[in-house]
Amino acid sequence: MGAASEAVRRLPIGVQPLDAVLNGGLPRGRISELIGPLSSGKTSLALTLLATATRRGEVVACIDPAEALHPASLAIAGTDLQRLLWVRPPSATAAMRCAELLLQAGGFAVVVLDLGVSPPRPLRGQVWPRLLHAAEQSHTALIVVAPERVAGSFAAVSLGLQRRTPLWRRGLWALFDGFETAMTVVRNKLGAPGKSTVIRACESCPSTEEPLFTLTSTTYEHESR
Repeated sequence: MGAASEAVRRLPIGVQPLDAVLNGGLPRGRISELIGPLSSGKTSLALTLLATATRRGEVVACIDPAEALHPASLAIAGTDLQRLLWVRPPSATAAMRCAELLLQAGGFAVVVLDLGVSPPRPLRGQVWPRLLHAAEQSHTALIVVAPERVAGSFAAVSLGLQRRTPLWRRGLWALFDGFETAMTVVRNKLGAPGKSTVIRACESCPSTEEPLFTLTSTTYEHESR
């Protein structure tokens, strides 16, 4: 009759409403995408994921060809920098090769591949099957950060983010404090897509872990058909 399939292990993001929408978090051994335009919150979400994983004692990696990662922001978000490997390849093509090598090496709970811009189209059909196979073998969650969907059918989960409104801190002078962003589960091969929520990324948001920076959910809107 065959053996029952192994349950998919989850990597908690660290934001309870989002983890609930995703049945416990993003899947290990799979490719997930965080997609959206500039300032939509996808980088903040990736920082929160890295912080959550390192606080649990996991080892993580971030591949950053644009060299846009700010270590101080990672530390403020609660990331244990001793458990983070920061890779700065010279191009998107090299970044994807680095991702494959790290996945094959194993030992990482999550590898974040921040493309910044979409990779060259000729690479898409060639590299994603290899990356998915390597992620499955190492049981690592590969998180791709990009302005649009790039992994196609090889992505198990795609989260679309869209900035809604800036947040201002009240006082004598209004100071920028963060922003609200709408998150929608665009694709989910392991559950129901279409679920949406509004999240808030700001410095003054309440947090039991790190008071200076957090990513908290403000509302749970709906589940679309």
